[in-house]
Amino acid sequence: MTPGCTLPEHQDTYAFFKRRYKLSSGTPIVRVIVFLEDWQSGHYLEMNKHPVVKWHQGDWVCWGNQFPHLAANVGQTDRYTLQITGI
Repeated sequence: MTPGCTLPEHQDTYAFFKRRYKLSSGTPIVRVIVFLEDWQSGHYLEMNKHPVVKWHQGDWVCWGNQFPHLAANVGQTDRYTLQITGI
């Protein structure tokens, strides 16, 4: 995520993932974000109205659908994460 980039609050529907793997609408799907570097000033994640900051390389968060979240980079450096989606 480059400096100045924001991802407003939203909830994932995993529509592409469900189509790609021919999953039923009731299949529980999860997303994991792994932080690839230590937190830097201006890097921000919010999960269900709770801020996530000061992470360390290798820390991770996980959620399913119907879970509001947002992300922003108002810092000076790129924010690197690994996103994993699965069942």
